[in-house]
Amino acid sequence: MKPRNSNIPAELAPCGVFCGACPSFGKSCKGCPTEDTKQKRKSKWTCKIRNCCYFTQDIDFCFKCSEFPCKELKRKLINSHPEDPRFQYRHEILKNFEKLSELGIKDYLEYQDKKWECPSCKGRVHWYYYRCSQCNKEYLSTS
Repeated sequence: MKPRNSNIPAELAPCGVFCGACPSFGKSCKGCPTEDTKQKRKSKWTCKIRNCCYFTQDIDFCFKCSEFPCKELKRKLINSHPEDPRFQYRHEILKNFEKLSELGIKDYLEYQDKKWECPSCKGRVHWYYYRCSQCNKEYLSTS
């Protein structure tokens, strides 16, 4: 397995999900772009989207693919759990890629960090729960 581009921050997954807001990030997972096999989260090694981007297409992000958005991205993320608010972050992928294209990696990372920051205490709001990990305040949306 070849090494990935070290310029892609660990918080930015190839599928457009912001790993930095994942409840496992920094704990049992070091982010989708990393190749660190010592982390506890192992599901990324078999992720079809990650493997397609990194090893089949040799690209950093799905939106750089000629088939974007592909059936797998739609099935696994964009169209999944349409009525479940815990999965809202998945439905924002197209918007995320538009923003990434507009801002570039550095500014996009800052944008996402701010988006998932608790306005009350500056802690991290996590998707699934939409709750701050520091003060426990609930946020139904981060848009």
